[in-house]
Amino acid sequence: MPANPELHIWLQPVKGEPLTLRTGDFPTLDSAVAALNEAFDESRTLRFELAAPDDAENGFALVNFAHVAAVKVWPGAGKGADDGQYL
Repeated sequence: MPANPELHIWLQPVKGEPLTLRTGDFPTLDSAVAALNEAFDESRTLRFELAAPDDAENGFALVNFAHVAAVKVWPGAGKGADDGQYL
């Protein structure tokens, strides 16, 4: 079974500094966009398993989308933050 792609998710909270996290929680970019749109629209909390290149114990992030003003997602192989999709 192939591994999920590594995706980068940029979050801009209503207050505070933006946060970028890397995760392999979604099977495709489209499924990530759908899940993030739903969480954003419904102000739900999502749990992300964090991906780090050299750390076996990467940890988790809980994001309450009631406190998020903007979201951007792009594949890990993408050129950078300017090549993603804003939600």
